Amino acid sequence: WTSGLLLLPLTVHFGWTTAATLVNFNGSWAAVRDNSDSLVIAAGHSSALLATAIGVGWTLTAATPAYGFTLAWALAACADGMGKRLQNQGSSGSMSDALRTGTQVQNKLCWLGAAACAASALYVSVV
Repeated sequence: WTSGLLLLPLTVHFGWTTAATLVNFNGSWAAVRDNSDSLVIAAGHSSALLATAIGVGWTLTAATPAYGFTLAWALAACADGMGKRLQNQGSSGSMSDALRTGTQVQNKLCWLGAAACAASALYVSVV
């Protein structure tokens, strides 16, 4: 119990660093004007899937619910951001059809990833 409390700040930091690395990768990839919409969409989807796999995998392997909950929080924040982007840019017509569809799928992937990470954290907490 005590060691879990002592490692909590480090575990949360590790989770946020994992999420931030993937978000920054996507941001830098999307900022390159030469990258096609399909490449940007594929990178975004891959990052959401990778974040989910890392979150669930590490949570179960290390039996650390704090990591899973941190990744769930980060993925939920990304999903919320995707939803807001769809409301703001999607309805104004400033987003291509491919990006609009990709953003909708990304939104769902992030919510599903958040649920999977939270479920694995709950599992580890109970078992």
